[in-house]
Amino acid sequence: MRRVVLASLVFGSVISRSARAAPPVAAPAPSTPQLVALIPADDARASIALGPRGEVYEPDGKGAWMRKQQITTADKLAIAGRAGGMVVANGEGVVYRLAANGWSALRLAQKGLAIMSGGSRAIAAVGRQLYALDHTIAGEPAKLALAGAPVLAIGAGKGIVIATERGLLRVDGAKLTPIAGAPRKVARLVSDLWAVVDGGALDLRSNKTTPWPVGLTILLTASSADDSLVGVARAHGKLELVTLRGGKLDREPISLTPVGDPVGIVVDRKGRAVVALRDGRLVSRAKAGNWEVTTVSDALPTPRPGPPPALSQ
Repeated sequence: MRRVVLASLVFGSVISRSARAAPPVAAPAPSTPQLVALIPADDARASIALGPRGEVYEPDGKGAWMRKQQITTADKLAIAGRAGGMVVANGEGVVYRLAANGWSALRLAQKGLAIMSGGSRAIAAVGRQLYALDHTIAGEPAKLALAGAPVLAIGAGKGIVIATERGLLRVDGAKLTPIAGAPRKVARLVSDLWAVVDGGALDLRSNKTTPWPVGLTILLTASSADDSLVGVARAHGKLELVTLRGGKLDREPISLTPVGDPVGIVVDRKGRAVVALRDGRLVSRAKAGNWEVTTVSDALPTPRPGPPPALSQ
């Protein structure tokens, strides 16, 4: 008989794929917190950082990010974003939604693994079917357009762009329109306005590519609140914040030692920025050139005596 391990405080669809007769032994927690994503907010300083198993680190308003709830996901997360007022994340093909008492798995389809866009508007797809994660019908995410081929990537903002083996298409309700002049393949869809291609950034409105400067390696990209392309790059062994606006690329050094591996970036309308690093550090600035570094920490409640999380048969 199949046994399913439930994540702590997870409700909703059962999502574990374990088929062993005995419950698996949980891996020991890393000695230092790690991060995989940064959830945007209107004020970058209010962004939420996520660990690989759904650990939630929220800002305390005093420059620190702390984990106050012992909640996790059953799958390792890879991407996260917002869907309306909700925080959502994708781990190993399962889409999760964060509630006040934990994570729940969203049922999208009977079969198939989901992909998802991150950032300020998360849209999901399973196979050819697109789903709106911020709108539900009968308790389930609403279906959007049905593509002619499996959806390979999604970029979303005010609009939606998808990538299939047939090329890039804009989504307008149930209508799909090929983007004239766009390359058939891109390295990454950042939003409905931007894509990363070999050697540069592609503006999907004008189909104009801005090349990256020689010696600059782009590590991470996102769309800012004013629809500019922002990213974290490495040059000469150091990190830089890059901003592409109106065809002009601005570069700003990020003072940081050791350099680290960026996993998330948020830049708000007032230019405040937060960069999340895989090693648990967050680098933030309120104005250009003034970077501050902090490391996420745990402030979990004292464990209560009682049985471990239940096993469902």
